[in-house]
Amino acid sequence: MEKVLNQAEMLAEAILESEEYITMRLSEQAAMRDSEATGLIAAYTEKRTAVENILADANMNPGDLAKAGSELEEVERAIDANEVLNKMRDSREAFNDMMRKVNSIIKFVVTGERDDEEEGCSGSCSSCSGCGHHHH
Repeated sequence: MEKVLNQAEMLAEAILESEEYITMRLSEQAAMRDSEATGLIAAYTEKRTAVENILADANMNPGDLAKAGSELEEVERAIDANEVLNKMRDSREAFNDMMRKVNSIIKFVVTGERDDEEEGCSGSCSSCSGCGHHHH
């Protein structure tokens, strides 16, 4: 088990040193220092809470919900247009993609199963009727 834990630690260190992780952390720090970005995040949280509170009210007023919903959409559009937040989102997606690949490799090596397999493929060539996978 010690060897496995040592390898896990080495993998964790490699992840921390990866371009994807570093880029993500830098983009998060940039967003936290950017007053427009932090203002938009706070506004989004506030508007989303307002919508949730209206939805939770048994005597909900449809007009209030429509107004709160459009205010939330307005903030979402502003977030989508914010370059600092776009960089943060894109870098998080790149990091998450790398982590999915890491987990997929571990799963494949341990179980022989791939996450991206077509329906009915066991990962074993012995029962394969030609789904298009090529095991290397």
